[in-house]
Amino acid sequence: MAEETEIPEIIEEKIKDLDPRFIRQLETAEKSIDKNPSYVIDICSTILSKHPSCVEVRKILRQAQFKKYGKGNALSKLGAQVQGAVFAMKAGGMIKKGEALKVMEEAEKLLSRCPQNSAVLNVLASAAESLNYWGTVASAYQAIAQFEPNNEKNLLALGNALVKNQQPDEAMQVCETILRKNPSNGDAQALARSASVVKTMVKGNWEEDDDFKKKLKSSEETLDLEKSASLVSDEETLNRMVEKLKAQIETDPENVNLYRDICGNLRTLKRYDEALEYVRKARQQPLGKADTTLEKLENDFIIASMDAKIQELTSKLEENPNDSALASEIEALKKKEHNYKLENARDMVERYPNDFNYRYIYGMLMFEEGMLDDAIMQFQLSQRNPKVRIQSLLGLGRAFIKGKKYDLAVDQLETAKKESKIMNDSKKEIIYELACAYELMGQADKAFNEYKEIYSADISYKDVSDKINAYYASRNS
Repeated sequence: MAEETEIPEIIEEKIKDLDPRFIRQLETAEKSIDKNPSYVIDICSTILSKHPSCVEVRKILRQAQFKKYGKGNALSKLGAQVQGAVFAMKAGGMIKKGEALKVMEEAEKLLSRCPQNSAVLNVLASAAESLNYWGTVASAYQAIAQFEPNNEKNLLALGNALVKNQQPDEAMQVCETILRKNPSNGDAQALARSASVVKTMVKGNWEEDDDFKKKLKSSEETLDLEKSASLVSDEETLNRMVEKLKAQIETDPENVNLYRDICGNLRTLKRYDEALEYVRKARQQPLGKADTTLEKLENDFIIASMDAKIQELTSKLEENPNDSALASEIEALKKKEHNYKLENARDMVERYPNDFNYRYIYGMLMFEEGMLDDAIMQFQLSQRNPKVRIQSLLGLGRAFIKGKKYDLAVDQLETAKKESKIMNDSKKEIIYELACAYELMGQADKAFNEYKEIYSADISYKDVSDKINAYYASRNS
């Protein structure tokens, strides 16, 4: 029997809740993060000593630490690993003694010397977890993911922390990242289902319902049982599980969880058409009719089925590249898929006008259609949702660039760059588009400064190395 737990109340502070003096200091510091990250580290450390639960400040601190450290070198990393191992040995005892805040403070000092230190970041996560600072826990695991993107154990821990921090959409994205590389990961499948349940709870304000704890306990018990059973996901085992679930559905047809389970297994087996049948049956049940997660699942399977067909035909075309009829069939299917996505997104926006995530998806599809004004309108609305704000600003920038309104593109992309706190792939993409906008405006020096920022963090990103070399060559010729 799983221990009864519940999603903790979010108790971490936000920057807007801080003393106005701290907010002003932070705003000033952020402006100098590129030129003087050490100053930003000092300011953030001072604020965190007074407000250790402010995860937003901690994220800015982490950005400054990575900025100061750069790519580092083998010797510094080795030294950091040794220090991290020693620190981890003593930190466990300190946390048990109730000294978690002291552990977090010491961890940040070590990370300011070398942020690429998974041992220290794991300790930081453990200390924050003991305080129910789940946003801080998630940010620590996210930092590890920056330099260990294929670490499945860390990604699972990140997904779990995001669920605890009431961020089920982000948790499901993490699970999808794992499952794309390892479809047989049973823990990721189970965590994705748990995140889906939590999403429904949060969206439906189940927190205010007397039944909330019972529902959450049930979902977590299911997750624990799945983990303890060490789910095997080989094809033969999954086929047996599918047959077993079919029999259970026959005897208990209103149990929506059975439909979720069979759909998960069928997805792993890539039997999308069968999965589509079962998710549609689930939506006909009393508890499935109003379940928006099932509606999304149905749309996902329709698209997955079309994708699978496109891949199958593409493989055949590679064997027979001169088959014009096959090439035409592929193009027609791709167009059908795009039209379905567009129609579905339009329908979702009409039915849920205040769900800005749907507006972002609709905007992206309109942009692909070349309907720039319509895409811009959707992006302007979708940026109200913090979860898709940065990507919406990027979408606006791209739409303005395509419409040759380069100055407007720069405004949006500068805002997106400022609000992106960590130099990850998303921020690189924003800076790259900003540099392109400056190039198209004929402002080569400004474009170079943007490309240089990416070059300093990731020399292999797109054609940035060529851009930098070409700039220097033009200056030295």
